[in-house]
Amino acid sequence: MSEGSIPFRKSLDERTAASQGSAQPVGTIVPMRMGTAGVGLLVHDHREATRILSDVDTYGSAGELMASVFDEPTETDADAMSDMVFAVTQTDGEEHRRVRRALRRVIDTRVRDVSDQLIQDVQHTIEDALALGRIDAVASIGVPIADSVMSRLLGLDENLVSALRTAVYQGYPVRELDATLVDWVHDRRADPADDLVSDLMAELPSLEDRQVAANTRLLALSGVEVLAALITNGILCLAQDPRTQSLVRDDETLLPGLIHEVQRYASPIARGIYRMTKEPSVIGGYAVPAGTLLVIGVDVCNRDTSVLSDAHRFDPTRGRDFDHLTFGHGRHSCLGIPVTRLIAAQALRTFLSGTTSFGLTVEASELRFHDTAVMNGLVELPIWVERAS
Repeated sequence: MSEGSIPFRKSLDERTAASQGSAQPVGTIVPMRMGTAGVGLLVHDHREATRILSDVDTYGSAGELMASVFDEPTETDADAMSDMVFAVTQTDGEEHRRVRRALRRVIDTRVRDVSDQLIQDVQHTIEDALALGRIDAVASIGVPIADSVMSRLLGLDENLVSALRTAVYQGYPVRELDATLVDWVHDRRADPADDLVSDLMAELPSLEDRQVAANTRLLALSGVEVLAALITNGILCLAQDPRTQSLVRDDETLLPGLIHEVQRYASPIARGIYRMTKEPSVIGGYAVPAGTLLVIGVDVCNRDTSVLSDAHRFDPTRGRDFDHLTFGHGRHSCLGIPVTRLIAAQALRTFLSGTTSFGLTVEASELRFHDTAVMNGLVELPIWVERAS
């Protein structure tokens, strides 16, 4: 159990309330304007969020229903909507099952094929970083590990990785990113390589280039880049918690619980899960019409004290009974969970075994996170380390 409070980033809503001088708690169901999609609901209630994610018949994928909530779309918007192709998490029914099954098969096969190489990449990256004594754990650990996974699993080159990272943190338009990926997929189809994207096209040749590109983007953004943030968020928590550092070094069986607690308490996802009401519903006492966009406030749900009384305390020894929503829930849960757990566990295991102690070189309040509502990703994480002999 950690000693005292382990500071982590406040939720977007808590930050907004603080900037406005409000002492009001974050509401559990918050109506809000969501761009051209009109008024939707932000869900901060863990029980309601879990119910929504479990009921795919009432609460469908946002992709299929997005066109129904656009406010007076222009002719250009309408043309763009009719031409859109969605990734597997944005579809329902047989299309979702067909593509998800294919992705599950190729991901499992590819991870088995390259897991030893990925683990070696993690070990070499951390060994090189620890040799420096003082490091930025984002630039020296999180980013190189993410790049390794994107390269070995998906076959992405440096230019595509850069474009994907820009899309996450700087608002690079998804439409432009997909156009770049479609060109790359077209070349891959003509000249297959030893990577997961080529495997997917061989497994499901009926997928159009645009569909392959959309799912490539999904795997890179919601899987691999999240992994980099998860690893660095874990290092941030441990850097403030010497007692847990020692506990896990002495007893490696605590590592799965540590990973689970980092996912919950320091979720790399802030608001990354979107659903749509397929029919009229009641959510948190609100009568909600069909076609309403729902956004799950993941980091707030993960710290819902009505479900977990001490949810605002970082405790890696609490076990894994609490079902956090960082990687979704139910049929649309993240496809990359196995590889994420594998790499995150290896990274923190290697980091802890390679050090006797480590800590922040700045106050936690001075740390900067990327300015995005979707991710909780650090800009940099300056730390000092004492290497194990």
